[in-house]
Amino acid sequence: MTRQDFKYVNNFPTLTDEQINDAYEIVSVMFSGVMQGWRRLPEPIRTDKRTLCMNLLTAWYLLDANPQSATGVIGNGGMALSSKSIGGTSLSFSDMDAQEGVKQLNSNVFGQKALMMIQSMPERYSIYA
Repeated sequence: MTRQDFKYVNNFPTLTDEQINDAYEIVSVMFSGVMQGWRRLPEPIRTDKRTLCMNLLTAWYLLDANPQSATGVIGNGGMALSSKSIGGTSLSFSDMDAQEGVKQLNSNVFGQKALMMIQSMPERYSIYA
């Protein structure tokens, strides 16, 4: 994947094509089933969903691996607060419910969006058109 293909390139302005492509290759292995997901949907919806999910996964990985390189990203990923403390400045965030293998996606907003897509794949529910 090159900078031109990466939908979230503006959030990672200092990263190179090589860094983006390396992240894409890593998440392609970590989440290999994504490229087979949504197979019962018609084109171009199937390809659009796969491409979006892989872009979100790549951005998730880049943000976790290079947090200092990100711009314009919400700090807590929009996660709900489960507790707070004002005097001692302590915050706790609730994670989205997920199976063990994908809980790591709760670490930032890109991962949470990818997690929602993965959890809503028709294949996960055996719902086919």
